[in-house]
Amino acid sequence: MFKLKLTLSALSLLASATLANATDITLWVRTSSGAVLQGLADKYNASHSDKINVTQITAEQMVPKLGAAIAGGAAPDSAVLDLIYLPTFAAADGLEDITDFVKGLPYSQAMSPSHIRLATYDGKIYGVPALPDASIIAYNTDLFKKAGLDPNKAPASLEEIATDAKKITALGNETYGFYFVANSGSWLIYDFLPHLWAANADVLSDDGRAATVDTPALRETIAAYRDMWKAGAIHPTSRSGNGNNAVEAFASGKVGILMTGSYIVNLLTSKYPDVKFNVAPIPGPKGGESSFAGGDTLALIKGISPEKKKVALDFVNFYMQPEQQVYITQESGMPSRTDLAAEAYAKFDKRNLVAYDILAKARTPYTFSSDELFVSRTGPFLNLIQGTIFGDDVDATIAKTQADFTRILKRTNPN
Repeated sequence: MFKLKLTLSALSLLASATLANATDITLWVRTSSGAVLQGLADKYNASHSDKINVTQITAEQMVPKLGAAIAGGAAPDSAVLDLIYLPTFAAADGLEDITDFVKGLPYSQAMSPSHIRLATYDGKIYGVPALPDASIIAYNTDLFKKAGLDPNKAPASLEEIATDAKKITALGNETYGFYFVANSGSWLIYDFLPHLWAANADVLSDDGRAATVDTPALRETIAAYRDMWKAGAIHPTSRSGNGNNAVEAFASGKVGILMTGSYIVNLLTSKYPDVKFNVAPIPGPKGGESSFAGGDTLALIKGISPEKKKVALDFVNFYMQPEQQVYITQESGMPSRTDLAAEAYAKFDKRNLVAYDILAKARTPYTFSSDELFVSRTGPFLNLIQGTIFGDDVDATIAKTQADFTRILKRTNPN
């Protein structure tokens, strides 16, 4: 009996010590990603004494709220951010360096390249991909057949898109060949910039510090869009749309080609099963292919304790494992790693592989002033698209955009 009491006492002390050593991590996430991250945290918490505590923040409030929390010394231990904001937070010395961790992972080369690029500042890595997505085109195969086009052959260039769009529009009955969201900077960098990247061009230098707006690729891209607009081949709500009606317009069977994202495959098959469609990478003006690498990156906040840092990075390694990557695919459409096609998509629509495969070539603007340059409703990028595609003076609009980009970059680039 005495030995039994000693054994029970020892077990009790061991359990108490284990609980005392357990570490809790706070993780802020955007509400748009909240359900998936909460699910991953629940899975982790169920098998670990350490815990990940998720707090959901509305997307619009995440950046200003996190910035204020860091400045006020009340920041969370970690955060899942839109990847485009990583350079800004890293340059402001708000994030924890995790270079050695990332480079030491056996699957480090399989993580979305653009997410790692955006998480890198001054040679150090400050984040890892969490929930990526990619932009693609979707095309209605029934309308392609009716217009005499090959439904099994996606347009290989933007010039082909313009030609196909006009043929589809010629079917009449309020049918349009092309739909893109022209009145939202967030949508435009997602859908429009890949045309330029596919042609090895960009509106910014690689380090994000200089404007490179006026290129042959930009002018060729604009020319194709203007051609479609003047021919009446672009859906009329494209010009003023903010993206809310884009999927519905395509699902109506009245739009031939839609600029969209990786989510479209699972969305259409579940909500609009009668729509016959296929997907393809976004082509450049004369060929090539690219995509916008969007979605979320997980970063640790500067000053996190060694104990909490260890747990946070253990959580990263946990959700990067194949079982959790399959769960991410099921819930959000695309895994964080580019080497798990067989496992991630074994039970899902194979058209998802188009976006999965293009993620390795996808890009994201590397900038310290994304909102002012690209997102603002009065910003230079939105004005560029509206002015050149729908306006009358292409040259003047491009010149003004180059000047506006340069002025903003001069003011906002870190020293």
